[in-house]
Amino acid sequence: MAGKWKKTLDDLLYNGDLDGAYNLLDGILRDNSGDLQARLAFGKVQYELGDPDNARNTFDTVLKNSPRNGEALKGKAEVCELLGEYEEAIRSYHMATQAKPKDIDAWKSMGILLTKLKKFGKADKCWNAILRINARDAEAWYNKGYAKMLVQKYDDAEKCLKKAIKFKADMKEAHNDLVMVLRKKKDHKGALIVCNHALKSHDSDDTLHRNKGNILYALDRPEEALEAFEKALELNPYVVDTWVNKGTVLWKAMEMRDEALSAFDKALEINPQFIAAVDSRINLEAEIKANKPSFFKRIFG
Repeated sequence: MAGKWKKTLDDLLYNGDLDGAYNLLDGILRDNSGDLQARLAFGKVQYELGDPDNARNTFDTVLKNSPRNGEALKGKAEVCELLGEYEEAIRSYHMATQAKPKDIDAWKSMGILLTKLKKFGKADKCWNAILRINARDAEAWYNKGYAKMLVQKYDDAEKCLKKAIKFKADMKEAHNDLVMVLRKKKDHKGALIVCNHALKSHDSDDTLHRNKGNILYALDRPEEALEAFEKALELNPYVVDTWVNKGTVLWKAMEMRDEALSAFDKALEINPQFIAAVDSRINLEAEIKANKPSFFKRIFG
């Protein structure tokens, strides 16, 4: 009987019919309240339906009967995280990983939450645990490298991000963060190589084009930088940073002040409070005013 309802449940979930899955499991539990597998599945469906309080009650019922049930512990942790009860979520994730040490998803969820809470050292232990299970896990290498970047350990971050790319060559996030790390290390040429490589697979990513523009500007190649920013804006014209970067190149490297003003104005249309755009526009206007010839000089030469 259990095999039959699981097959039906799988079909309902595959088709996105959460209400049907709820009704199926509710009926099973009415007939057999002690079916822990059905109750565990019921909690997951309640969570997916946006009913975290009842989902937690369901997972707690499973845990009363099976305190080391890794799936119930993980489910409860997800509910607590959703509700903002982070310490309880961490405890439940930790217990889930103790019950099922090779559950990569539990380690990953705990690591991501710890990173969000800026507990980078504890998060690093999660990535290490995953890598002991599977040394080729690209996402674990990426998350480990991302955390190293946040604490400004750029050499370690570079090694981890390169590992992530080695095991998943098209991981856009790893390429973007590796570019940022190399720029922090002032290795602009290396950053450009990574950026160009990533763009072969992700030419429609405006962030990569913006990063390329910043690198080219740092390498004193303003015309190419401007082309990169233009490409980024074609893909996404609503990113304030890109407009400011474009304006900066036009102003500082090409002395095209009116065009630079237009770029800063566009940035301020999107976000009037964006400090970099506000300051750039004020400073550029001051420069234009300082270089503007007086009335009498314009008349008499």
